[in-house]
Amino acid sequence: MIKLQSLRKHLLASIPALRKDPDRLLTFIERGAIQFARGQHLSHQYRVPARIVITDLGGSTDVVMIPLLQWLSHYQPDLDANEAVRFDAELLANDRWDLAIEVTLTERVVAKVNCDEGKIESEHRMPEFPIDTCPAKHWMLYVKSPSDTDHQLASEWDSPNG
Repeated sequence: MIKLQSLRKHLLASIPALRKDPDRLLTFIERGAIQFARGQHLSHQYRVPARIVITDLGGSTDVVMIPLLQWLSHYQPDLDANEAVRFDAELLANDRWDLAIEVTLTERVVAKVNCDEGKIESEHRMPEFPIDTCPAKHWMLYVKSPSDTDHQLASEWDSPNG
């Protein structure tokens, strides 16, 4: 599940609270599935309903959602925009919460069968879908809550492909 590992790595790098304490990021696959065609052809696609849990989070949810959406735009742009990301939250205090995010990832595996040699070569594909020509490779997220007068630096990270 290369995509989930990549997404996890991106979130750890882009969310300041997780850089300090990576154990607060939990990832689960719930009821994954494999799509395949019967026969000698062994290529298939994983359908990975990923559940990403971040515990004891404070500040703006933009610090999580914007890097998540950036990664999804780059590696999983075919998701239905209305259903791509679902989430639940538990308010722990007025400024702290646990956040659970659900997103379904797909990952293609090409498996080439060589019957003469009795060999199967499998390769996981992780295509990238650059969506813009923006040359920036490093990002700084500034957020402004209703009570703020100015935007405040909340996070910075490198592009998913950076």
